[in-house]
Amino acid sequence: MLLETRDLHVSYGPIVAVRGVSLAIPQGQIVSIVGANGAGKSTIVRAISGELAPARGEIVYRGSTLTGLPAFQVARRGIVQCPEGRRVFAGLTVMENLRLGAYGRGQLAQAAETLERIFTIFPRLKERRTQLAGTLSGGEQQMLAIGRAMMAAPEILLLDEPSLGLAPILVQTMFEAIRAINAGGTSVLLIEQNAFMALNIAHYAYVLRTGTVVAEGKGMDLLKDEDTIRAYLG
Repeated sequence: MLLETRDLHVSYGPIVAVRGVSLAIPQGQIVSIVGANGAGKSTIVRAISGELAPARGEIVYRGSTLTGLPAFQVARRGIVQCPEGRRVFAGLTVMENLRLGAYGRGQLAQAAETLERIFTIFPRLKERRTQLAGTLSGGEQQMLAIGRAMMAAPEILLLDEPSLGLAPILVQTMFEAIRAINAGGTSVLLIEQNAFMALNIAHYAYVLRTGTVVAEGKGMDLLKDEDTIRAYLG
């Protein structure tokens, strides 16, 4: 297994946000975590990426523990987070933002290849490459945030609410881009409130409620499970 969480517990002070979550990301797959706002989805991503220290449990990547490692060391191992809210550098151009994503990569030729791949997936970024990131639309900023994460050449891309605040037509574009990223060999952990879109593209998915996994299975199987949809996803 590429990455696993085992009996993961994460707290914010006295508040337990994640309670005993065990999940797995196989090589080359899209795994989704879906659930209502406040279910603990983003907390899991922050724990995997090293932003939060688990209170209990273990995070294992290629057989080695990541538990307790700082975020920069997790990223260097090939696990890169694209956080909720885009967080682009507004005063820098599109190209400058993308180059920052490649910071720390030793081989510039490979970074150039990655850039061309990003421009193929997001041609709008190529058109806007000299434009300040702060002047982009919300959808373009989300493309830039994902592109910047991809410049680090992750083995696992952690996507936290990539469709948040986007118009319906852009949501479709965003999920097509996620499929393309995965088709290029990048494994994806997708955190989404848009459960129907997330389950439609996921090879496997977990349904989270108040920090606990209440259902799991193939994405399309969960999508067809009316009881699960009605009980946990509205």
